[in-house]
Amino acid sequence: MNVGEWSFKRARSWPQRPFLKQGELGLTNREFNDRVNRAARALLARGVQKGDRVATVMVNCSAFLELYFACAKIGAVIVPINHHLAVPELAQTLDDCGPRVVMFSPGFTPAVDELRAGGGRVDWLQHAGEAQAAATGLDDPADPRATAEPEVRWDVGLDDPLLIMFTSGTTGSLKGAVLSHNNFLFGAIQNLLFGVNAGFKSLVVAPLFHIGALVASATPVIYAGGSLVIRDFDSPSEIIRLILREKINYMFAVPAMFKMISKAPGWEEADFSHVHFFIAGGAPMPVPLIQQYQEEKGVRFVQGYGMTETLRISSLDPDDARRKVGSIGKELFHTSVRIVDDDGVEVPPEETGELVVKGPAVFGRYWNNPAATAAAIRDGWFHTGDLGRRDAEGFIYIVGRKSDMIICAGKNVYAAEVERAIEALVEVSEAAVVGMADAARGEVPAAFVALKTPGALTAEDVAAALKSRLAAYKVPKKIVLVDALPRTGSGKVAKNELKQQLTP
Repeated sequence: MNVGEWSFKRARSWPQRPFLKQGELGLTNREFNDRVNRAARALLARGVQKGDRVATVMVNCSAFLELYFACAKIGAVIVPINHHLAVPELAQTLDDCGPRVVMFSPGFTPAVDELRAGGGRVDWLQHAGEAQAAATGLDDPADPRATAEPEVRWDVGLDDPLLIMFTSGTTGSLKGAVLSHNNFLFGAIQNLLFGVNAGFKSLVVAPLFHIGALVASATPVIYAGGSLVIRDFDSPSEIIRLILREKINYMFAVPAMFKMISKAPGWEEADFSHVHFFIAGGAPMPVPLIQQYQEEKGVRFVQGYGMTETLRISSLDPDDARRKVGSIGKELFHTSVRIVDDDGVEVPPEETGELVVKGPAVFGRYWNNPAATAAAIRDGWFHTGDLGRRDAEGFIYIVGRKSDMIICAGKNVYAAEVERAIEALVEVSEAAVVGMADAARGEVPAAFVALKTPGALTAEDVAAALKSRLAAYKVPKKIVLVDALPRTGSGKVAKNELKQQLTP
């Protein structure tokens, strides 16, 4: 059974049970599946075939999930794109995946107009706010045949690709992780081991273009028979009210979101006794924040660790959250983790090595990039680039990163990508980007910049120039102009020395 059949099975087995709510929109299992079928048939009518890409530049909404399941039913590949990207970054991503159709939210019309000017054979379709994808003119809403299950001439199996999620990789170069129906199936199955069931009501506030929201907030709960409430994270106080009003009992978010909620008006009087647990991911959850939720609200956390390429790798159970502070827990049931040295030999407990991962939730390849695939997957094991150790009880701890990746409020910022953008400025000689501690976001990028001619630019000039080249969260929050960058004996930039110079 491919992932597209999940919505059909729910509609067949429990047609009147709730599927999702978004604002004033409420859909039963049958109503949601009807919308999925409309979208699927409309895509087929536009010539979309098995393996064709359907890209999205969308806010959190029902239409996104309708399109996700529609693509799954007909064998198309959905490509969720980070809508925070600057137009050149969006163009690069679209050029790489070559979509047949791009669905976008109304608020992104100006960016889409710029992208359209680049030409290409693409259908650009705007969805209508909370309404179904079919309400965009994809089909005739009055046609009763449009809600029937779509008919395709090809088989859609578990090994077929379902989604391409783009990541900049450890070097900052664009790479699309190709995830299959089977990857998402096992991603959902592994969540059942944590008690996710048909009684779960998940609040989806993390962006659905991010793998964390898809595989923690949405698809496991859908698979288990639960329901969703969808909203963008725009007001922490309103999120508290929504949790109370809808009796939300499960939510995935990054630590920065949980921190904002704990400081928002309404927190002190809020009764979260109906919450089963929350799940945190994207960055380490600060221990004081875990304690605050437990002591003030009785809410426990499952902390997850994973990657775009692997889905969730490990979890730290609520019972161990305090005793094993700083750990990412143990690997999930269907996932194997080894910690190896540079020769691929597993290291003993308490010794540091690279985490390598294997299992049915791990991706199979990068899109159109066999060299990157071969570098990342060796002898069947995916090399994460993260350094870690395992204690005597089997709990894993992340020690550092082989790459220079910076996690800013759950979003990955790759130093090499930002450095290239800075060095593209004609006045710049060279640049180095490092992570700087930030109380609200965990880390933010900071840049040290050497100019060809001293005084040619100010730090403000550099920041202003980057705003049109990079997403806002990638623009360094601190820029230090230097005469030259410090280097190690081998000639590499001494980034540890630069980090020591930073004060948050």
